[in-house]
Amino acid sequence: MKTFVALSLLALLASVTESSVAGESTPYDPNPSHPWNRLNETLFQRTAQDGKKYGLDELDILYWYRTTNLLVGASHDRAIAVLDHFIQTHADQTVRDPLKRAFLQRDLWQLFDWLAKPWSADPYATQRRNLESRLAVVIRRLALTTNEIASLPDNYALTDRHLAPDLPRGLFQTNGDWVSVSADPYANSEIAPLHDHNSSGHSAFLVFFKEPQGRSAALAYLNQLRSSERFWIYVTNNSPFVTTNDPHEILTLSTNLPEFPANTRWALARRLLLIDSNGNLQPTHIVESIQMRRYVSLSPPKMLLATNESGGVSLEPVPAQDFYEFQMDRRQNGALREIAAGEKDFLFVHFLSKGIDPFEEELNESTVRDSATFKGTVLESCRTCHAATGIYSVNVYAGLFHPRTIDTPVLWESDINLPTQAAMNWKLEQYSWGLLQGLWNQSN
Repeated sequence: MKTFVALSLLALLASVTESSVAGESTPYDPNPSHPWNRLNETLFQRTAQDGKKYGLDELDILYWYRTTNLLVGASHDRAIAVLDHFIQTHADQTVRDPLKRAFLQRDLWQLFDWLAKPWSADPYATQRRNLESRLAVVIRRLALTTNEIASLPDNYALTDRHLAPDLPRGLFQTNGDWVSVSADPYANSEIAPLHDHNSSGHSAFLVFFKEPQGRSAALAYLNQLRSSERFWIYVTNNSPFVTTNDPHEILTLSTNLPEFPANTRWALARRLLLIDSNGNLQPTHIVESIQMRRYVSLSPPKMLLATNESGGVSLEPVPAQDFYEFQMDRRQNGALREIAAGEKDFLFVHFLSKGIDPFEEELNESTVRDSATFKGTVLESCRTCHAATGIYSVNVYAGLFHPRTIDTPVLWESDINLPTQAAMNWKLEQYSWGLLQGLWNQSN
């Protein structure tokens, strides 16, 4: 029986190796059969019905809530085989570059948390546990010391202007023109909780604001927002959803909130979190992405509806905004590259995803679907959540996904460490973190 198991394991590894040789991605070593490349391809490459392969150069792993890849059939057996081989041969020691170790831990941690979602009556509970226990071992072995994490390169500062000509400069500069904002400078408050939570706490999201007249003008505008006394107002018969002629009062946003001027910029920066060799969560200098909006022109909202239970709805034409996005390129040591106009990618894989995996979606079609249709235009997707005008499109203040309370929201100038620590504190309270810590200690 042992001989049969050993031969089966070798056969599975051989099939993985053959697949790697045929592949083009060698991010960890020039040899496509290197155990790191084999592990990366086995776990993260997705193959569409038309034979096209994706997933090895994505910012986030291509796993949705309803994905069954790695949980069933041959994909599960291959994953177990490649993880066992990686662990048994101590392949983690074959690459010592701290940045590559950080990138692999990042992806494996994403996969662990995808597996660790507390499904009720999960038919794949055993398969999930089998993978989680192995992933925890590898994640721990890849962990860097606190000094190594602190020494990781600042990819934002090192990015060549030719790779990202529109990259906002001086974003993290103390007392510069870009102002980091927080919801509360004295409390454990995330500035972009929806982004923090949809990334499963693997990243800290930071919000920055730049007024065309400089830092003083930006601080003055934030103070004007905080001084505004008319954030919420009551209106009568203003709801398009009410069909009765009876008077109907609703709580809505004021259409006269203080507005910033044209050419104002807002930016959302995503910074990587890692797990150090002691099992503690640590911030890094690595910027995974930056999304930026420049408001070319502004006009007052014609109609805005909001309640404590729902977000804003604007019926005006789409305002004039320029959208930019920059993503780290692990093939270039994490340097940021600018997303081109018209560039397509997988949208909303983890952020507000409906959970439908396009690689596994069952279609009543006689022909194979072109997998190019799985992707959408990256920069156009920004309008999905930021189509309102001016301050009403800034979702951390008055926008669609702001947590609704009767209290007027506030924005303050803040050190970036505050929202970073708040994001980390949220992660430490999650089930997936407790599960990983338990398996981490068990693998000691």
